[in-house]
Amino acid sequence: MRREFLVAGLAAAMAVPAFADARTYCEQRAHNKRVTGTLIGAGVGALVGNAISHDAGGAIVGGVGGAVVGNQLSRKKCYSYRTSRSSRSYAAPAAYRSASYAPSCRYESRPYYNERGELIYAPTQVCR
Repeated sequence: MRREFLVAGLAAAMAVPAFADARTYCEQRAHNKRVTGTLIGAGVGALVGNAISHDAGGAIVGGVGGAVVGNQLSRKKCYSYRTSRSSRSYAAPAAYRSASYAPSCRYESRPYYNERGELIYAPTQVCR
């Protein structure tokens, strides 16, 4: 009896990592978007295939083709930035470093949110 519990416990312990979903927020949204695109594409493709051929074979072919097209059209990339943008230093162009041209302007890194909602730092000219 102990042996069966030991084997069952080891099998359960080995199966636990398979249930863990280690996706980032962006990857989860991309996956959900692809599933939705595949289902919508399959439905539309089946309707079009049935309307063209008026039988089940056309609906099946249209559904498969629509699923492939919907899956590919709903692709989304997730970008990961491995370098720290705040640790970079930006030098001003030589024209701005000249005291006679713009003595009160300088470049500094300013934070802003890009189109994916990520906080990044970019060089910005500051004149005072």
